[in-house]
Amino acid sequence: MRWLYVILLVLLSSSPVAARLLINEIACAHANDDWVELFYHSGKREKLDVSHLTVTMYYGENENLSDEPVTIYSYDRPETPYDDRFIVVHFTDSVVNDETDSTGDVNRNGCIDLYCNNYSGSLWNSECVVSIDTDDDPENGGMIDFVAYSNCDGSPHETMTSYVRAAQLWNQWTGCETENIQNCMIDIGDNGLEQSMTIVRTGTADTNSKDDFQTTKYPTPGKPNIFSSQRSKRGHLFALVTRRVVLIPRHPTLGCGTIDVFVYEPCQMRLRVFSSLGRIVYESHLYRDIYPGFFSFSWKGRGLNRMGCTGLYIGQIEALSSRLHKSEKKNIYIILSRYK
Repeated sequence: MRWLYVILLVLLSSSPVAARLLINEIACAHANDDWVELFYHSGKREKLDVSHLTVTMYYGENENLSDEPVTIYSYDRPETPYDDRFIVVHFTDSVVNDETDSTGDVNRNGCIDLYCNNYSGSLWNSECVVSIDTDDDPENGGMIDFVAYSNCDGSPHETMTSYVRAAQLWNQWTGCETENIQNCMIDIGDNGLEQSMTIVRTGTADTNSKDDFQTTKYPTPGKPNIFSSQRSKRGHLFALVTRRVVLIPRHPTLGCGTIDVFVYEPCQMRLRVFSSLGRIVYESHLYRDIYPGFFSFSWKGRGLNRMGCTGLYIGQIEALSSRLHKSEKKNIYIILSRYK
């Protein structure tokens, strides 16, 4: 009877439904906030409650993603201000409330965040595995997706090796022709990833191998991946995502006053807003240690202790990189309307 049980688990773990939930991005070099991004891919409009699953490196204790329903979709719903195809799972030892179906995007950072009080050391930036599983046991065939990465130092970690072997047994990670199992794993470099780097899936195909992934300097939690080869710095520190922003206070979608930029190099940034006559009406604090990738400012129309009048405003974004001895400024047009 045992062999029938094993065959059943293999069929379930490799089923089309399970294969659609994928590990899409891994941040393992962040000091206090390592995270894993999940992605739900399907040619059909489908949804899946992931709250009962675990995202784990198996080491230490692990917990389910949430105590309340959290739904991920295979399509981006227009009624939500975030992309419903993604969920970001944070490995943290602090107690932070999950963003669930009932709460939505509470911190308004553009994605759904879950917080798991798993292993206190978080993800290792040397040699490690990450798995979506029905529990925290790699041996019982509950794996839904699996990723293994290494600094390829020639000395495989014994425990991580056992997890890779288990994934290979359940057809969730491919083997390789050499005896050194590190050759089967994603190479993150001798010293691991830099703090601003992540491991990203390069497409929606899932071959259960290192060929599905590469490293990038552009983290995109809750958004489609960007590869380093897709972005050219062209000598710039950042680029505007849009040159015009419409702000309508208290509007459900246009009331956030979000100004998105894409950062090419680590830098510090500040936003200033001027009236059409050149009078400064708002100045943000200085954001330090901004890493490459998407970054958002927010101006809700208030300045000089009162709400601004309907009209055109000029936003000026300034970036400074001490390492490159370079500064850069760009302007954006903000249309503020107090009429609904």
